[in-house]
Amino acid sequence: LVLDAIKKLKTPHFDAALQALANDTKRPLAIRLKALDSAKSVKLTGETFTMVKGVLVDAASSSAAKIQAAGMIASAPLAKPQLLELAPLFATLGPVELKSLLGVVRKSKDPEVGNALARDIAKNPVIASQQESVYRTAFSDLPPEIFETIILPACNTAVAASEAKKRQLGPLAGKVIASGNAANGKKNFEMGKGTCIACHKIGETGRAIGPDLSHIGAIRTERDLLESILFPSNTLARDYEAHIIETGDGQQTLGVIKSHTAEGLLVIDIAGQEKNIPHQQITGDTTLTTSLMPMGLDQTMPENELLDLVAWLRSLK
Repeated sequence: LVLDAIKKLKTPHFDAALQALANDTKRPLAIRLKALDSAKSVKLTGETFTMVKGVLVDAASSSAAKIQAAGMIASAPLAKPQLLELAPLFATLGPVELKSLLGVVRKSKDPEVGNALARDIAKNPVIASQQESVYRTAFSDLPPEIFETIILPACNTAVAASEAKKRQLGPLAGKVIASGNAANGKKNFEMGKGTCIACHKIGETGRAIGPDLSHIGAIRTERDLLESILFPSNTLARDYEAHIIETGDGQQTLGVIKSHTAEGLLVIDIAGQEKNIPHQQITGDTTLTTSLMPMGLDQTMPENELLDLVAWLRSLK
């Protein structure tokens, strides 16, 4: 709350203290990021840049932390060495972070930087999560051959692979029924495998950002569940669409609207915190067409663990 208040003041008075807080490795990562985000003029250099970049590198970082870090990098002035250092990250970004960081491409008209970023974007398994036109716009200030020879072929390949994966939904559902182990699936969920626990609750376990899955097996088949995991943006649950709420003080909140009241909106942000935003403060409300749930979760676990997870979800009735 204090850091939120400081951010609203938009004054450099606290920047030295906020920088010290951000550099304090004994503090929780969420607080360090929030401190940096609350500063008016702290730049992403040295240890600060390394810390924020590290959030995107670390597989253990929460989705909320990664999205916040991506937004901070996207809005910061970056030098050529930093852009080249960031390039390898583009091979592993989730769809929300990738969309945010595509703005980084336009920070430089240097063909070396453009080539480096394009090569790693082309390796990203979620490249098809963004429309071809989005990439074309991002690379529009760079030599056209970078888009035409690197990004476009990768997009076309990814779309073809996605269609092939859709054809596998039926056979995979059959494997769940034949060999899925619900007990192992429960254990993997509670251990945090697949990161489902970061946004979904089952009983008292997990966080209520996305739909509660406690009785999901009563309304979804094995194929439905697999499609939700492999193609999360194809099956957005009603009332769980992600929104970017903009307010008059220049702040943005990314989250899910839980309720509308006469006074305002109750939003659960990507950190799992509830926020009441008065109607008179809201200047914009953008509904995202992509799910906060990242694509490629099936690639973060062996097939047998995916089958076990789906078997457990199907058993929850």
